[in-house]
Amino acid sequence: MRRCESSPRRLTSLRAILWASAALLVAAPAAVIGAAYPSALRIPRSQPGHAPTIPAGLFSHRTHGTFGCFACHPSTFPQAPVAFTHDDMKRGQFCGRCHDGQVAFAVAGATCGGCHVPAR
Repeated sequence: MRRCESSPRRLTSLRAILWASAALLVAAPAAVIGAAYPSALRIPRSQPGHAPTIPAGLFSHRTHGTFGCFACHPSTFPQAPVAFTHDDMKRGQFCGRCHDGQVAFAVAGATCGGCHVPAR
């Protein structure tokens, strides 16, 4: 009886195919998520017309990219833009869940221009 032996070239090709497949499995979901969610979005005002000279807050998914989607969605934020106030954040809701001065810079005392960025 003859044993089937693989050549080194064949094993190298098989390894390359397996690595490429694994990379595709990792990259494909990231590409889909990146296409589904905007890199930055405006936070709706809770009181439209209030403080019209201050731009609405701007949230960047890229800035918060070290966190997975499930760190915030749907527990802290629904998957649609929602209006909230500084008081909400100071009570630990919405951005205030992490921006408490321990996990990330505190909302209280932060400069306005860090979040309220004018449109470009």
